[in-house]
Amino acid sequence: MQTSLDIRDLWITQHRDCSAEPIMDLDLDRARFICSTHAGHGPECRQYLAAAAFCFGYLEDN
Repeated sequence: MQTSLDIRDLWITQHRDCSAEPIMDLDLDRARFICSTHAGHGPECRQYLAAAAFCFGYLEDN
């Protein structure tokens, strides 16, 4: 799926802080976006951990 620039800008704004409480209302596209944006930030990055857990759970269910 292609994501519009407006949606990408919104996601960047919502998920820019690595230490903030992650939004748990994720879909696969947003979770993949967050994983790619926060990859390499380390184990303290809550955004990456939540998105990666969502992606892993999605793959396990399908």
